[in-house]
Amino acid sequence: MKKAIRWCLVGIVLYLVIFFVDYSLAIQDKTPVFALETVTYKDGGTKVYLGLGYKIIRYHVIDGRQDTDFGTWFIQYNHDK
Repeated sequence: MKKAIRWCLVGIVLYLVIFFVDYSLAIQDKTPVFALETVTYKDGGTKVYLGLGYKIIRYHVIDGRQDTDFGTWFIQYNHDK
């Protein structure tokens, strides 16, 4: 039983490290390490990345948005913000 609890705690800590590494990179407008690129829009190079429970959208709209959104899998692409 103690071994199972230990493995659960290790898994939770590992997930938190992965989450916070990608979050810190996203707020610095850099490419995430642990999230996978899923979509590239033909608007100038906007890319969407999916991680374990989160989504990162790096906007590179020609004459538009040049920032990064970080949120759940349910955030939507919005080039007008």
